[in-house]
Amino acid sequence: MGKKVLLICVLLIITGCGRKENVYPERPKDVPYFYNDSSIKSADQDICVELRRAKELTGIEFVMVILKEIPKGISTIEYAAELFHKWEIGSKTNGKGVLILFVEKTHTLKIEVGYELEGIFTDAFCGSFQPIIKNYYAGQYFGDVFTGILMYMERKVIEGIDIDINAFFQDLIPASTSLNVTDAFLSGGGGIVDNEYYYDKKSKLSKIRLIPEAKIRQFSSDKDIEVVIARYFRSLEEGINYPFLGIFTEGSQMMRLEYPESVSYLQSYWRKYQKQSPYRIFYNQEEDLAVVRYKGLLWPLFLRKFPDGFWKMDVTKAWAFSQANYSMTDLYPLYQDHPWIFAYPEYRYQKSLCNIPSLLPASFSVKDEILRLEELIKNEPDNASNYFKLADILYWECYWIGSAIDVAEKGLELEPDNIPYRWLAIFMRYRYPKVEYIPHHFEAFLKMNPNDVDVLEKYISHCRLTADNKKAAELERRLKKIK
Repeated sequence: MGKKVLLICVLLIITGCGRKENVYPERPKDVPYFYNDSSIKSADQDICVELRRAKELTGIEFVMVILKEIPKGISTIEYAAELFHKWEIGSKTNGKGVLILFVEKTHTLKIEVGYELEGIFTDAFCGSFQPIIKNYYAGQYFGDVFTGILMYMERKVIEGIDIDINAFFQDLIPASTSLNVTDAFLSGGGGIVDNEYYYDKKSKLSKIRLIPEAKIRQFSSDKDIEVVIARYFRSLEEGINYPFLGIFTEGSQMMRLEYPESVSYLQSYWRKYQKQSPYRIFYNQEEDLAVVRYKGLLWPLFLRKFPDGFWKMDVTKAWAFSQANYSMTDLYPLYQDHPWIFAYPEYRYQKSLCNIPSLLPASFSVKDEILRLEELIKNEPDNASNYFKLADILYWECYWIGSAIDVAEKGLELEPDNIPYRWLAIFMRYRYPKVEYIPHHFEAFLKMNPNDVDVLEKYISHCRLTADNKKAAELERRLKKIK
């Protein structure tokens, strides 16, 4: 405490002796918790959403500043301390303020905290993010690391415990040898997207921890559902992120290929499941489906029994059909019209705005269908329905959200009045998150029906969420005239 005050006083003297005030930016009036003067722009709206959410959940004023560089002669530590003082961060929240400063040129992160939070966010805690941001900077995952830091700090305040930082940020695990999978597995869909669906394949494949064939056989599917569940938990306990285990459906294997997890991350989930035991299994005998439910913030396990009597886990559907509540304390089903909703008799929701595909037959090959639709798109590039079918497979079966967004929106360019897929595009962008294009979809809805009250209300909520208060006020005036 004393050292921080002394440092600020020294800085005030220094800046008063020849250094210009404009080395420190003025605090923005429209969005006072975020300032970005760098080339890193892709995650701005996502960061703003998380900054607002962090304050609402914790009562702490979180501010993020991203700069190209800071003036010569001033250290990052000194700059952060003075900017924290100049902007009066935490003055309206009883000293509970946090400044997250990132300098693009030096890849340097500095977290400055108010006096009320020094016991929670210690110097060691704040300094632990620096190696993380260097790793993520190399991969250009700015949204992941910046929003991840905020979520990590939220959980520390809410849960009151330290969390394994490596598990939270999914540390990189280099492979001991190359993974022998279809290296050219997706072509790119005949011009659908600029990059291949399987974005940054080499980087993702490098995170797959290879295991011997004998070990793989230990995680095959089984006719006993309890055996399959136990094998899944053992795979978490051993930190096995190899995607092609027999306990998973093909689409779930594709999801795990796209989102490889670190050993520590998987093991942290195993500990959470063990802590929340026992679980309860719900069955739908007619559809040969089952759901394993826990209390609290733990993803349910969705399972499907195939005609041969063997059970497999559909991890993709569990993620696609579930949603955490705003306070991150519970999980609930996102729709009432999906095949596994029987396990949630206490939940009642309206029918979803987008189409929920029915279960695919057991003989269905996800990979073959992707390749078939790619070929159709290549031969019929102006047929919107093929894009929408492919988007369904990529999202609902593989959970490749970014790829599904690109494909669905290509279809919407050809068929702009397709309401269900426009809602799906909005939903997927929130889920990714990749929110910067969402206003375009709301404007498309209003072009179809300028007086759509439901769309206007959702659009206003989006603008408030992303701190576009000027647009929100304009839409509110428009809504008032209609009502």
